[in-house]
Amino acid sequence: MLSGIALHARPTQQEPQSKQRNEQTKSTSGKVTDIASDKKSFTIEVNEGNTKHAMQFVLDGNTQVQGKVSVGTEATVEFQPTPDGKNLAVTITPRASGQSPSPGQ
Repeated sequence: MLSGIALHARPTQQEPQSKQRNEQTKSTSGKVTDIASDKKSFTIEVNEGNTKHAMQFVLDGNTQVQGKVSVGTEATVEFQPTPDGKNLAVTITPRASGQSPSPGQ
């Protein structure tokens, strides 16, 4: 779940719909910049080359959150575009932060 300001999502389950969703799933990553007060959507800032832009995602009862995610968390989002132009989050996974590329320096 996105915690702190937790988003409610179902625990991981084997569902027939999962296979259908994975065929059209895309992935992106960035920093969570906003979580809606109703916990049904969130925004991340995505870096593409030298350009940053915001992407908004919606959640449903099948969205899986793999750990603790809150505003400021770097996360990877697997999502599926919906016919109405929204991005439905399928899986949200926080990325490890605070890693130094040069541990001895």
